[in-house]
Amino acid sequence: MREKVISSAILLFMINVFSPEATSQKMMKLNENLKANREPLSVKMSGGSMMKFDFGVYKTISAKAGLTRTSSSSKFFSSVEKSESKQKSSVVMTGNETDTATINISLNVQSEEVRQMVLSISKGRVAWEREEDPSKIKQTRNVVGLITTNRDTVTWNFIYVSRESTDNTNQNESFAFITDGKKRFDIKKITVWDNGKSPTLYSFVGFEFYADDMVVAAVQNPRDTFQKKFVWLENGLDEYMKLILATASSILFSFTNQLPD
Repeated sequence: MREKVISSAILLFMINVFSPEATSQKMMKLNENLKANREPLSVKMSGGSMMKFDFGVYKTISAKAGLTRTSSSSKFFSSVEKSESKQKSSVVMTGNETDTATINISLNVQSEEVRQMVLSISKGRVAWEREEDPSKIKQTRNVVGLITTNRDTVTWNFIYVSRESTDNTNQNESFAFITDGKKRFDIKKITVWDNGKSPTLYSFVGFEFYADDMVVAAVQNPRDTFQKKFVWLENGLDEYMKLILATASSILFSFTNQLPD
């Protein structure tokens, strides 16, 4: 009986995921002003040590992913295990004419997990082992990108921070923005499609860039491979700001799968 219930659940899952409605092309719910002022730029991807993303006049000419360094520690007789992983990458993009932007990216993940000591018996061998308690996990992830161009010496800072706790959901938070110290664009998640429905297997479908409460750019970046990726850049932006926001979009494309919902 139990096997029949499990089989039915798997069948229902497969129907929901691979149904014509689920696999049909969708567009995220977009700010009406941006939709009226800009056609979406379709994103093309190519592989390598790090994925490259091209859209419109914006091309990735170099994308290099560094090694991931991981460390962990736990005190003797302590049920808490801490770990940290770091990865650095670099991307070079071009825009209109001779415009070039260089992005140096750092991804940092810090975790704190509670593991209980349990008695394990295998092949006549008895041992104490640490078993993870999924109800008590804390994790902080952040992506920092330093963006410079060949136009000037200004450095733009891309920041994405997420904190999660399965033990206390009130501690969960995430925020993202890009700034040069004078001007700031806040980056907010979009959680529904244009038809008002939410995705089945993930919580957000893209991002919008805000400047003084006005949407000036957007990125459609769903996690499933059935849906296309798009970029919108407001027509009123100058070429320099379009290049900066295009590079920020590239960071979101590169690291969405490593960012939490």
